[in-house]
Amino acid sequence: MKNFYEATVIKPTLKVNIVLHLIPVGSVKTHLKINDTSYNLEITKEQAIEHQVKLTDPIDIQIQVDRKHPEALVVKLQIDGHEILPKYQFLANPPTDYVDFPGIWAFKIPNFYIWLHEVSGQGWIV
Repeated sequence: MKNFYEATVIKPTLKVNIVLHLIPVGSVKTHLKINDTSYNLEITKEQAIEHQVKLTDPIDIQIQVDRKHPEALVVKLQIDGHEILPKYQFLANPPTDYVDFPGIWAFKIPNFYIWLHEVSGQGWIV
């Protein structure tokens, strides 16, 4: 007998893939927080950060850069195989995927599949 996850092909975790790009030269000291996990990075080339969350957990991503002109980060986000950024960058705070300011850039999702269903125009999941 298969368990519930195997029988319904439901995955108990989501893989959150964040790819940060440095634009255009130099290096950017970056403070990245995904839910309760913090990373202090010096980004000098494209870097992929992989993180897993439980299926129903919220996703809270915060990025802060210590920058000098003209350094910046371009944020690309893929969750469980779905392209999220730059496609839904208008839902970020501030609404961009280009981080070149000293404040905090944030992207929050309360429950991924319910959120994806609604923002992609497929209606509500109850």
